[in-house]
Amino acid sequence: MARHRFSAALGSRGSAANIPRTAQCQRGWDEITYGEAWSQVQAVGQSLMDMGAKPADRLAVLSGNSIENAVISFAAMSIGVILAPISPNYTLMPGGLARLKDIAQVLRPNFVFVQSGRDFSAARSIPELADSTWISVDGAPETTPFRVLTDRTDREGFTRASGAIPSDAVAKILFTSGSTGLPKGVLNTHRMMASSLQMGSLLVSPPEAPVQVEWLPWHHTMGSNVILHGILRNGGTLYIDDGRPLPQLFHKSVANLKEISPTAMFNVPAGYNLLCDAIENDFALGASIFKRLDRLSYAGAAISQGTLEKLYRLTSSVTGRRIPVMSGYGTTETAPTISTTHWATDRPGEIGLPAPGVQLKLIPVSDTYEARVKGPNVTPGYLGRADLTEKAFDEEGFYRIGDTVSFIDPEKPEFGLRFTGRISENFKLANGTWVAIGNMRAAILAATRGVLLDIVVAGENRDACALLCWLNPTEAARISNAPAADLTCDPKVIEFLRHRLQEYNEAVGSSEKICTFTLLKDPPSLAAGEITDKAYVNQRAVLKHRAEQADRLHCNEPDAAVIRV
Repeated sequence: MARHRFSAALGSRGSAANIPRTAQCQRGWDEITYGEAWSQVQAVGQSLMDMGAKPADRLAVLSGNSIENAVISFAAMSIGVILAPISPNYTLMPGGLARLKDIAQVLRPNFVFVQSGRDFSAARSIPELADSTWISVDGAPETTPFRVLTDRTDREGFTRASGAIPSDAVAKILFTSGSTGLPKGVLNTHRMMASSLQMGSLLVSPPEAPVQVEWLPWHHTMGSNVILHGILRNGGTLYIDDGRPLPQLFHKSVANLKEISPTAMFNVPAGYNLLCDAIENDFALGASIFKRLDRLSYAGAAISQGTLEKLYRLTSSVTGRRIPVMSGYGTTETAPTISTTHWATDRPGEIGLPAPGVQLKLIPVSDTYEARVKGPNVTPGYLGRADLTEKAFDEEGFYRIGDTVSFIDPEKPEFGLRFTGRISENFKLANGTWVAIGNMRAAILAATRGVLLDIVVAGENRDACALLCWLNPTEAARISNAPAADLTCDPKVIEFLRHRLQEYNEAVGSSEKICTFTLLKDPPSLAAGEITDKAYVNQRAVLKHRAEQADRLHCNEPDAAVIRV
């Protein structure tokens, strides 16, 4: 894959289009300046209009992050064409075409953009996509070459069209991962995305001309609405990382970060865990990453206490300063800002305080609160699903997030909130007691001191909870004096985890106690939806895909792979 460097809200600043500063780079590093990018956005926008594009038409982007992807995305949004970036895995991974078909049937795009018409040709088997006008970078047969669109010199139509777009027009449709059903098309208006960026800038001021090396995909709200748009808003440079926080791909991220020292970093907890392991084995890598970094940010899942402590220890030992770790909380429906810790977080699960302009309503649920939100960054609804849109909002117009939160200190609300779980992941035991997965997950990962990389809790309609677990191989290897080829069978590792879970059981109520666990050898499957493009484990998908393994955890006479606590 080529390496790319680019930036995001092209031409949004009056002078940005005229400066030679590099906007974006991709592996190579291929690069484009702000002036070049703005010129291409105008040319491509005009070319789309010449091809018949009009406001409210739809452009589906099937391939991943790239310079060309960014250019055509901003060109489309600038002329009122609705952008719909879609996970490349739906086309490229086994079983993904079924989900792509579901999306295509509701989206019905007028245009389709792909990096490679050959690699993404399987999508043409879907009639709603085959009937669209295809644009490709490689100029594959039956597609319009992207380079033809960049040659247009007359931009008068583009200028008129871009000046006529109302703030509340839909700019983008982002599809949820479909963890609890079919993917939903979340409508993102221009006002939503601009409001979210402004909220963030009021809380954390970036350095002049920020530099970031980021992998987060643009078909997700954090990758596009925060990173891609934010870099361009601030006149920075974005290096498109071709790695991922997965064992088989993280080496690419390491190679990129050895070359480029970022000023800020966004990642998921799994990515920071791998990053800590890499830096502990390579001090020079840490020196490159941290030398001009002013913050590390994460969102979407609680970071483990062990990883948080490692980040602070490593930043202090490498640079002599404690680089703040900040957490954020949001959803695709809020573009994505809801709350943030604009201070250094000290414990897992912190999500801070509501951002400026956001109203957060808390509804008591047992010992936590259901969170609901209202603000200029909240979606007007879902594409083609008036039924879902109606259910998503309460009688006062607050969006029902579907999560629970609690106060760090109920006596001092200014200390902020912490995430306690997704309502859709919670379940009842056979005795009717509710189990809150968010709290359990954070507590168990903390209790096992980083030896477990992630877990899924099984126990719905059962007498007790049990765990499907993935090991952190680096930490597990430290437990075993003579690491076996398969650490999931190592007696020392198993006994360590048994003791840690026994200690955990002594500190929790009966509904949260763990009866058995098993160590999974194969990683969560992206194709099966067990892990998302952002490297989050999907609890429901794992339980569905590994139903037989989950059932064995509760057998009266479990097999050898099931360990009793």
